Amino acid sequence: MPQRSRLAGFIIDCQGGPLADAARFWGGALGLPIIEPDEGGDGRYAVLAPAAAGLHLEVQIVEHASRLHLDIEARDIEAEVARLTALGAIEITRPAHHRWVVLQAPTGHRFCVIAWREREVAAPATVAVNAKHHSALVAFVLDCQVENLDRAVDFWSNALHRPVVSRDQDGDGKYAELETAPDEPFLLLQKVEHDPRVHLDIETDDLDAEVARLEALGARRLNFVKRWWVLQAPTGHRFCVVRQQPAKPGIALNSWG
Repeated sequence: MPQRSRLAGFIIDCQGGPLADAARFWGGALGLPIIEPDEGGDGRYAVLAPAAAGLHLEVQIVEHASRLHLDIEARDIEAEVARLTALGAIEITRPAHHRWVVLQAPTGHRFCVIAWREREVAAPATVAVNAKHHSALVAFVLDCQVENLDRAVDFWSNALHRPVVSRDQDGDGKYAELETAPDEPFLLLQKVEHDPRVHLDIETDDLDAEVARLEALGARRLNFVKRWWVLQAPTGHRFCVVRQQPAKPGIALNSWG
């Protein structure tokens, strides 16, 4: 039986514009070329080259506060919406063009169910051994404002067809992990006190050099936590720069001179 739904990728919702500036930052930060600088011609959508494992990444200009949201592709949108509402999601809106449905998870995250499309897997980047440092998109983290992660883990595991790797990664009840392939970014859930959101992690073999590179693109440092830096993009999104993760050998690192 063919797969009926799957995680398609993530949309970087940016409040305000211009689109070119937002796309330029995120393309540069993630080392992903802009392949559609103005998809649709209305200054709202820019498509980046596929991320690891062919995940779709797109920059969108919106009126609401900046955030990331995920898309689930489905061969039958109505059947998938029914499946997800049975898991506890609620339907928020259906745009007039009927190409997707916006839902809200029980964890508070909004996401979209969209039509299935064929996935283009990008060729791995060549890592230059003489580069000064390397970095790559390594994780998407669903920040969940909950007392206990168990219900959040159950919902997202079923919604994304991803088995649970760990319900308590560090033994403190703050982190959980869903299964991903060696060439896919990690999918993590984090217990937080702030409002629900999704943030991304960039890994690097030189933390200071990568943070400096991102600052030059327009990001700013917020604070250092345990082993990583929290930064804020010029689009308003918070994200983390973390040390290189040895458990993802299939993700090729970008080389920076």
